[in-house]
Amino acid sequence: MLESDAAKQSRLEARLSMPLTINAGPRQSDRAPSSADRVAALRAHIESRMAVVEVEAFPFPHMVIEDIFPADVYRQILELNPFRENRGSEWLKPEQSLNVSARTPYASRKQLDLAKEVAFEASLESRALWSDVRRCFTADGWFESLVLAKYPAYFEIRFGELVDHPDFFSLLKRQLFLQRHEPGFVIGPHTDLPTRIFTCIFSFAETEGFEEYGTQLLSHKDPMIRCWGNDHYGAEDFVVRKVAPYRPNNLLLFFKTRQSFHAVRSIDARVPNQRYGMQFQLHEPAGGLFKDLSAPQLMRFQRDPQPS
Repeated sequence: MLESDAAKQSRLEARLSMPLTINAGPRQSDRAPSSADRVAALRAHIESRMAVVEVEAFPFPHMVIEDIFPADVYRQILELNPFRENRGSEWLKPEQSLNVSARTPYASRKQLDLAKEVAFEASLESRALWSDVRRCFTADGWFESLVLAKYPAYFEIRFGELVDHPDFFSLLKRQLFLQRHEPGFVIGPHTDLPTRIFTCIFSFAETEGFEEYGTQLLSHKDPMIRCWGNDHYGAEDFVVRKVAPYRPNNLLLFFKTRQSFHAVRSIDARVPNQRYGMQFQLHEPAGGLFKDLSAPQLMRFQRDPQPS
């Protein structure tokens, strides 16, 4: 059962009373803030930022949230950018990209997985930061529950009474990774895989001035067009309705629908740190969560098979 507005506000106020500073001096009998302290403070700040933003319905349900991390944490995110020591793994190998119908240059997108313990080269300070970010977003279903409380209608329509099952979120899959996009990376209009539930794109820009390299929110020129997912399209048939800017400490959260067309323009070599950012994705297991009596062909590519 969802909390009342009063109960939620009381809980937020209690959490916001906690210190948010990571590099603060000794307190509570000279005890340095623990990892648990930092995660609790991060969550309190994120809850407070999401609380003041409403879900926008068009062109598809989404929120754009500024200052999603506390200022001191964001400074560390920039200072401890792990792509300075790590190349990252390719989203798809070049030879695999050739087999995907969209011909998207997936190999130009590099990732560092955060869904498990930090496995890339990093200092102790960096490992501590990214381990706490991982726990903040992936431990105990906190983030999924926060998004559910923000927009319950989407979950109720898509999943029905299963939403109230105590193990609901354990039935779903999540991904969390850092990313960068090399010059020339571009991704055309698409709605994401049919199994996607919601996507969060965090912009870790160093400076203002590169907002146009954010995520474009699109609609098709033909209002009768929809897409279950699994393919990308040419930009010529779409209209940019909004750009979630590539701006310091910015978050785009959007929900998967048949009209959630989005894209990214070609990345220019001038973009600092190659569009450094982070993504959190919640999705159903491969093939879908439910046993569908109609046996749809929606969970796989219709033309070219997706590489494993």
